[in-house]
Amino acid sequence: MSRTQSTATDVASTADTDTPLLDVRDLRTQFSTDADPVVAVNDVSFTLSRGETMGIVGESGAGKSVTARSVMGLIDHPGEIVGGEILFDGEDLAAKSEKEMQTVRGNRIALVPQDPMRSLNPVLTVGSQIVETVERHQNVSETEAKEIAIDAMAETGIPDAADRFSDYPHEFSGGMRQRVLIAIGLACEPDLIIADEPTTALDVTTQAKILDLLNELQEERGMGILMITHNLGVVAQTCDTVGVMYAGNLVEKAELEALFERPTHPYTRGLIDSIPETDREYDELPTLDGAMPDLTELPTGCNFAPRCPYAEEACRTAGDPELRGVEGTPSAAACIRADELDLSEGRVPDAAGLGKSVDRSGDPLLRVEGLKKHFSAGDGVLGGLTLDRSGGGFPKLKRQSVKAVDGVDFDIYPGETVGLVGESGCGKSTVARTVLQLLEPTDGGVYFDDQPLHELGSSEIRSLRAEMQMIFQDPGSSLNPRKTVGGIIGRAMEKHGVASGEEKHERVGELLERVGLSAGAAGKYPHEFSGGQQQRVAIAHALAVEPRLIVCDEPVSALDVSVQAQILNLLNEIQAEEGIAYLFISHNIGVVKHICDRLAVMYLGEVAEFGTVEDVFDAPYHPYTQALLSAVPHADPTRRTNRVLLEGTVPSPIDPPSGCSFRTRCPKKIGDVCEREDPELADAGDGHHIACHLSREEMSEPVGEGHAGDARSVESGARSDD
Repeated sequence: MSRTQSTATDVASTADTDTPLLDVRDLRTQFSTDADPVVAVNDVSFTLSRGETMGIVGESGAGKSVTARSVMGLIDHPGEIVGGEILFDGEDLAAKSEKEMQTVRGNRIALVPQDPMRSLNPVLTVGSQIVETVERHQNVSETEAKEIAIDAMAETGIPDAADRFSDYPHEFSGGMRQRVLIAIGLACEPDLIIADEPTTALDVTTQAKILDLLNELQEERGMGILMITHNLGVVAQTCDTVGVMYAGNLVEKAELEALFERPTHPYTRGLIDSIPETDREYDELPTLDGAMPDLTELPTGCNFAPRCPYAEEACRTAGDPELRGVEGTPSAAACIRADELDLSEGRVPDAAGLGKSVDRSGDPLLRVEGLKKHFSAGDGVLGGLTLDRSGGGFPKLKRQSVKAVDGVDFDIYPGETVGLVGESGCGKSTVARTVLQLLEPTDGGVYFDDQPLHELGSSEIRSLRAEMQMIFQDPGSSLNPRKTVGGIIGRAMEKHGVASGEEKHERVGELLERVGLSAGAAGKYPHEFSGGQQQRVAIAHALAVEPRLIVCDEPVSALDVSVQAQILNLLNEIQAEEGIAYLFISHNIGVVKHICDRLAVMYLGEVAEFGTVEDVFDAPYHPYTQALLSAVPHADPTRRTNRVLLEGTVPSPIDPPSGCSFRTRCPKKIGDVCEREDPELADAGDGHHIACHLSREEMSEPVGEGHAGDARSVESGARSDD
């Protein structure tokens, strides 16, 4: 019996436990087009029991979200469910009318969507949005509905729920907004929760809290959870069974440990191999060649055959294989070679080229000293004013400011990658934009090749733009949709005098091929490319002007693991050939470990720890770094790491704590010194800098399995989830 099913049996003792909570049979969902219909979900079948969590994984376009929306009856025109049954507690949801489904959605089946800012109404308080759901589905008074809403907020870990009931979504952090969505889903005590990428945009500590919360609530209530995600680390930490989708088909079904111990479909093996783990060393990440096929032009034979390293001629001619049991395993796979393939061992990463040498004997390319960026806390003449009573006597008016970056120091040498990591709101992206002078610094200096950027005029800054470029998180919004990619890249060349005319067209084609696209792609528009391909275009655009420094702001966070691996390998390859330096910003600890040479850990606008990747991962000394590393979800369901759980949330940068900014959450706070004195970022030896009042001797010993990247347990105040 699974981790959660034993609890579910007690909770649902009166239910027929032999009947699945959700039984999807041969589900087929298609979308009408001017040509033939596009089948997005092709004869998919699976079951989900009470108290069980099932993960649906796969790359973008695999059909995961369409499957979830089909179960909810949320397929809009021109889409429609054209076949199969969706049996929920014995009733076929596919046969119900829209009016009948309205009594099921939000009441017995709840959806927790990916993006809370798009899902929550910005002009309504969070409490009123929960109350609306309760009043719609339960016969209770407004007062009772409010009590239920506050209880739901408290149950999902929102502090001071009664006080925050009247707050608006923008007044919550990303993790807290996600908790609000979970509270909306839980308010009517549903039997099934469908969580569609609920942690994709969250930092590791917030992600860990959300996953723990879902697990705890499920154990208490015995709900079924359908987890839609492309993050196999999330799957390994939360699920009991897993379904892997590819091009609208379910290509593998397995129990969790069986899936990771011995996957039976080559696509599953490829997904697992593509994950950059913190305790493994790579020269180059294993990747899945190619991309998800266009559903309007599926290949003959197995849909995965063009990308499969094990494909034979029969795979390309015998039709798309059906899902069937695999001999000697409890799993099922849609692969004609599943019985003969042993996929228990992945591709071993090549470590021959490890240990990239960065020459730091000369001057750094970029030097940041005491950088501060403060924003006004309000608009208008009186905006941001508050009463200051600290001086005694009559209070005085004091203008408040948001201390987004409050004294940051680091440097980057040619050919080096320096990473910035930390929770959302710690100031990472503000550092990036201030370094590039897209924001004017409040104080401190930024020196590029010994030139003081903070002292240069706008025209002088523009002349240096060719040497400093940026790759943004969302290429779809950073690329001009009205221009072809050739026009986008070519304009950058012309603007900075790199090339024009025929030479420009030739260089555009060469660049596109350099980033793994064809020269013919120059005539296409951004919307004609997948997310990974758009990011390749963004990289080509950054390379077009031959920069010496590229700032990468979350460049792979929205990508599938397979595409992410391709982009990371590409960035490493370009750096090795061109000697470009990167400032790499990410909340994905595994990505940072793979691509960075040195790492700065940021908290509330300050650097808490800075050193080589080996120093920070092998021996993290700052309690905040320990907590970040302990929260990383490993793609191994048998692995247990002692978690350092941080209480509370990041304090407001408008009114940061006195002394050490981390002291309000630190499990190892010592006496009054942490409250009075802000620790300096001091050299602890070999360039490893730590901003903490604790000595190295006071730091704890490694726990867990002893792998690199395991957190060190904190002796005082830490809790373990094992």
